[in-house]
Amino acid sequence: MSNENKNKEQPVVETAVPSSHSLVMRAAGLVGVAVLLSRIVGLVREIVIRATLGTTTLPAEAYEIAARFPETIFLIIAGGAIGSAFIPTFATYFEQDDSEGGWRLFSNVINLVTVVVTAVSLLSILFAPNLVIWLADEKVAANPELLPLTVRLMRIMLLSPIIFGASGVIMGALNARQHFLLPSLAPTIYNVGIIAGGLLLAGNGPETVATGLAIGTVVGALGHFLVQLPGLRQKEARYTAVLSLRDPGVKQVMRLMSPRVLGLSFSEVNKFLIILLTDPMATGSLPALNSAFRLIIMPQGIIGQALGIAAFPTLASLAARGERDEMRQIFADSLRILLFLGMPFSVLFAVLAHPIVSFLFEWGLTGDEGITFVSFALLFYALGLVPLLALEVVARTFYALSDTLTPVLAGGVQIVIMWLLSLWFSQTVFPQQGWLPLGGLALGFSISNVIEVLLLLWLLRRKLGGIQGYSLLNGLWRMVVATLLMAGGIWWVQNWLTETAVLLQIIMAGGVGSVIYLFACAGLRLEELNRLWMYGRRRLNCPS
Repeated sequence: MSNENKNKEQPVVETAVPSSHSLVMRAAGLVGVAVLLSRIVGLVREIVIRATLGTTTLPAEAYEIAARFPETIFLIIAGGAIGSAFIPTFATYFEQDDSEGGWRLFSNVINLVTVVVTAVSLLSILFAPNLVIWLADEKVAANPELLPLTVRLMRIMLLSPIIFGASGVIMGALNARQHFLLPSLAPTIYNVGIIAGGLLLAGNGPETVATGLAIGTVVGALGHFLVQLPGLRQKEARYTAVLSLRDPGVKQVMRLMSPRVLGLSFSEVNKFLIILLTDPMATGSLPALNSAFRLIIMPQGIIGQALGIAAFPTLASLAARGERDEMRQIFADSLRILLFLGMPFSVLFAVLAHPIVSFLFEWGLTGDEGITFVSFALLFYALGLVPLLALEVVARTFYALSDTLTPVLAGGVQIVIMWLLSLWFSQTVFPQQGWLPLGGLALGFSISNVIEVLLLLWLLRRKLGGIQGYSLLNGLWRMVVATLLMAGGIWWVQNWLTETAVLLQIIMAGGVGSVIYLFACAGLRLEELNRLWMYGRRRLNCPS
C-alpha cells in the first residue's frame, strides 16, 4: 500500500512511476479488506475459545501449549520458502516468458514441502509427550493431568501443517501472479473451521471443547487449501509429479530460503521463550499473553501485512530492474502510511486496554483476574505495535533486494535483547513494583522489536543509498504530536466515563481520540491524511 509521500512541502511522488504506486495501492486495498475480515473472524475465534475454555483452566493451558508446535513447523519449513524465496524465484520464470518452467518449479516446491512437513509432523506425533514435557515441565509436574490432554491435542493439530505446507506454496504462487483475493480469504476459512469445532462441542466440558478446537484446526487448514484451488485454475496452473533437488529453481529457492528459515526460527524461539518464562507464573499467564497478542496482530495484519504483501512483488521487480530511486520512494511512502495508521491503534490499545478486554472477553475469562491478566499484557504489547507493523515492510524490502541474511542477523539481536529484558522485567522489576510478571514479558518483547527495526532501518539506508530519512522524520514528529494529543483526549474521556458501560467508554473515548488525531494531523499538514482521503475518493468514483 505504497501511498505517495512528500519531502518538505513539495510532492516527490510526481517523479515516480504512477503505475507502480497505483498497483501497490490497489493490491493493498484488496488485501487489507480481506485481512480485516480475517482479523474480525479471528477475534470471534478468540472470543469463542475464551468463552468455552476460559483463561485459567487446565484445558486452556493445554490448548495453548499444544497449538504452538504445529504452527512452528509450518512457519519455519513452509513459511520461509514462500515469504522470501519462492515468490521472486517463481516470478522470474514468467518475466522470462517461461510459464512451463514456472509451474514446474511450483510443482517441485509443493511436493518437496509436503514430503518434508509430513516427515517432521509424523516424528513430532511420535515424540509428542517429550515435546510437551520440554515445553512445560513445571506445569506438568504440578498438574500431571495436563500431560495426556496436551499430548492428545498436539497429535491432532500436527496434521494441519501437512495441509498448510501445500496451501502455503499455492498462496505464494497466486500472490506472485498478482492474484491476492483468494489467498487473503484463506485465513478466514481457517478461523471458521476452529470456531465451528469449538461451538459444535460447546457445553460438553472444557476438555471435550479443547478436542473440538483441535479438530477444527485441521478442518480449517483443509478449507485454507481448498478455497485457493479456483485461483490456480484461473491462472492456468499446471501440476506435474516432479521431485528433484537438482532443479536450478529449487536450488535458488533453497539458497534464499536458508537464512529466512533461520529468521523464522528466531521468531518461533521468541514464542517458546514466552512459554518457558510463563511456566513458573500463575496459571492463566500464557493464555492471557496469547489473547493480548492476538488483539495486537489485528492491526498488524490489516495494515502491515496488507501493505507488505502488496508492495513485495513491486519492490522485487524494481530491484531487479535497478530502479533504486523508485524503490526508495515506494518504501518511504509505505512506511509513512504505516506509521500514520499504526500509531493511533497503538494508543487505543494502550489507553483503552481494560475496557477493550472487558468488552470482548468478559464472559470467557475467569472473573476480574482473567480480565486483568489480558489487559495488563495488552498495555505493554501495544507499545511495540508500530515496530511490528514496520517489520512487515522493512524486512520485505531486504527480501526484494535478494538479501535474506540481514533480517536474520537483526532477528538474532532481537531475540537476545528480548530474553535479557524479559528475564529482568518479569523476575525483578515488575515483582518489585507489585506488578504482574507477564507484563514484563510483553514489555521486553516490545522494546526488543523497537531496537530491531531501528537497526534494520540503519542497515537498509546504507544498502539502498538512503531511505528518504528527512521525509520520514518530518512526518514522524507530526504524527507523534498528534498521537500524544489523541492519548490525552482518550484518557480524559475515559476517566470521565469510568462509571459507564465499557462499550460506551470505548466508543466515546475512541471516537473523541480519533477526531483529535485527525484534526491534529490536518492542522500539522500531514500529507498522508490528504493522500488517503484522495485515494478513497478515487476508489469510490472509479469502482473499477
